[in-house]
Amino acid sequence: MYIDEGSKGKIIINNPHISLKIKKSQGSKLILNGDVFINSHIGGTNPIIITLGVNSTLKIDGDFIIGNGVKLILSDEAFLYLGGKDIESGSGITADSVIMCYKDIRIGKDFLCAWNVFITDSDWHTIENKQHYENVTIGNHVWIANNSSVLKGSTICDNSIVASLTKISNKSYPPNSMLAGIPANIVKSNISWSRDI
Repeated sequence: MYIDEGSKGKIIINNPHISLKIKKSQGSKLILNGDVFINSHIGGTNPIIITLGVNSTLKIDGDFIIGNGVKLILSDEAFLYLGGKDIESGSGITADSVIMCYKDIRIGKDFLCAWNVFITDSDWHTIENKQHYENVTIGNHVWIANNSSVLKGSTICDNSIVASLTKISNKSYPPNSMLAGIPANIVKSNISWSRDI
């Protein structure tokens, strides 16, 4: 009932104790080109909330995992792209993370997102009459560790790692980088990583 016509996937709830709340506004689209798995991480049961504003689009492109307490919030006319599993064993968001999309956020395949991560393309208020939003792009095979923030105007290229407690804002970083700190700096280059131990 929530998934739009033409989608190739379905929502699979693996834990009956987690509720999934989807609110779709007029003209909004939820497009699944793969299955979405609703999982519990570390025993959590907080509800998952997906809110789609008027004429917004959430496209999940491949199998994708969404954990307890995750919130995906799209404003009117917004577009959020989440890439699914490709070469890794999974792609998704662990738990208690928030993505707030004002206009355009694109996250590539094989995404590994830990808990308490905040991603947004907007300040959500105007400051000194300056533009309050700028697109966010996260490449393929990017790992964002816990308690990190990716803010407006950020570009994280393929195969990178964002360390715990890192803040990225309005800057672009090259592929295969390890980023850490507030603000984020490249602490290691030419890295490689794998989801599975």
